[in-house]
Amino acid sequence: MEPNQVARRLGMTLIVWSTLSIIIGVLLLFLPTAFFQGIGLQGILWGIIDLIIALVGVLRNKEESPEKMARILLINVALDGIYQFVGLLLIVFFLADAFIVGNGLGVIIQGAFLFILDFYYYRRFKMMPAE
Repeated sequence: MEPNQVARRLGMTLIVWSTLSIIIGVLLLFLPTAFFQGIGLQGILWGIIDLIIALVGVLRNKEESPEKMARILLINVALDGIYQFVGLLLIVFFLADAFIVGNGLGVIIQGAFLFILDFYYYRRFKMMPAE
């Protein structure tokens, strides 16, 4: 598969994930539990940001080298780990506040998905022959 096809598949996967995150996030906001509302808020916020990033990448349709894509994704993998750690800190330090704990779990969920996605595509680009 060509690098631009792999990049497009990455973008489309992120579009699906972000759209689902927004939809589920909105639904969770209507639940009467602060914990689930916190998760929902993070789903909406991350969903909007991820959707914008994915749409720009897909619509821009500029081909980047596999090396550059791998480098970008490796940085993202590190950031995804940091996001999950921040989510854990929110849970640990604000355990008495269900809304903040929900936000912390929401950050962990988003960071975990992005970690898996970014790492998978990092490996795909890393295995491609250099241009």
